[in-house]
Amino acid sequence: MANPSEVRTNAGAARTVITPPVGYPMGNWGLRQGVAKGIHRDIHARSVVFEREGMSIAVISLEIAGLTSETVQAIKARIFQVAGIPADNVLLNFTHNHTSPDTIVSLPSEWMTWTTWLADQVAGCVFNAANQAVPVSVGSGLGSFDNWTVNRQYPEKPVDTELGVMKIDDDQGNTIAHLVNFACHGVADGGQYLEWSGDFAGEMSAEIEEQSTGTVALYIQGAAGDIHPFDWWFGNTASEHLHSHEDTRLLGKSLAEAALEVSGGIGNGSRDISLGVESAPLSLPRHQVNWSLESALENREKLRANLGSYSGETWLPGTTTANTAERHPELYGWGNNEVGLATKQSLPEAVLVVRGFRIGSTLISAHAGELFNEIGTVIKDAFPNDRPWVASYCDDYIGYISSRQPHEEIKDIPVTEIVDMKKYRRYYGTTTSPYAPEAGEALIETAINVLKNL
Repeated sequence: MANPSEVRTNAGAARTVITPPVGYPMGNWGLRQGVAKGIHRDIHARSVVFEREGMSIAVISLEIAGLTSETVQAIKARIFQVAGIPADNVLLNFTHNHTSPDTIVSLPSEWMTWTTWLADQVAGCVFNAANQAVPVSVGSGLGSFDNWTVNRQYPEKPVDTELGVMKIDDDQGNTIAHLVNFACHGVADGGQYLEWSGDFAGEMSAEIEEQSTGTVALYIQGAAGDIHPFDWWFGNTASEHLHSHEDTRLLGKSLAEAALEVSGGIGNGSRDISLGVESAPLSLPRHQVNWSLESALENREKLRANLGSYSGETWLPGTTTANTAERHPELYGWGNNEVGLATKQSLPEAVLVVRGFRIGSTLISAHAGELFNEIGTVIKDAFPNDRPWVASYCDDYIGYISSRQPHEEIKDIPVTEIVDMKKYRRYYGTTTSPYAPEAGEALIETAINVLKNL
């Protein structure tokens, strides 16, 4: 019999389709410049809302690559308006799916209507979840999903294969939601398709929801800045996996099976689920390069004249994310990135907020941008007895945050050489990061302190 004085946490879960119309530009792969001509699998927003003693936390998974700061702010404002959950209490995570709208760093005019509609859909999903909230028990477990991912810069290095699973049950023993935390770039579906798709994260969620009737399954993307599926390390020209829908289905279904195995070992969970939110500001110093803006502009003009330009609706046969740049230096090695770095290096430090969430016994370190895997691992290792989740790709997109080693290896490479994709493509994510090598270390320190305060 329930104790009438027992403080309970309520939770509810919901999902909604957010697939854009066909006929809109696909993007997210530079080598795919066509418009969407179909839908392979609908793209979703999924949410879980937790409530306890007047405090609410919304966890949201969006199966898209990312959104601009303005769009994220509009979504959170709409959530507050509809569901009353303040922006600081919303963990908005992107699966970083590359078969979704190209709205990650800018908002083209053709996407403005869709993103306005999107804010309503996401807010409605959160409201729906909150409206269904019931007393719950929550349990968490850790497993491992080995041999499915690779460090795309250093394929010989180990990667974080930790698989975090949270299971939320009502008092009748029905599982209303699963949250799954894992780190892998959302690039399983490739640029040969002109179809909207949820990538492997969408496949995983659909498989869990099919096997566990009545559940809503959220994929929470981890520190996957330098992590690819399969063997797609930069420079590999011999992979047997070619970004097919079959590859994507295999990865998503296998991840779902691993997550359900962890879930099966969790047991009944706890009825005493504390909630907490903490945050701290962080300033990230800018990436300093060894070339001037003038030399970068001059080099870009020469490259444009020599390489020409690329125009194609889809990937050419045999293309993977591991070999795109070597095949097409006219798109990836034409010097535009080097101009950007030279332009941004004199800007003030970037100021952001590092956030932490507590849901029962689970701590979640939440970050904007694309954290390199090593950064996420160091945060986890600081809590060996209560390993937190790391959620990268949260809120607006701020670029890559690289570990120190690749920064040190390329810091003296001249601007005329760094664009050689056969030599330096492996450093992508470091060459494109707007932040200095010490930025990742500063983020780690702040993140650990935030979690300790929870």
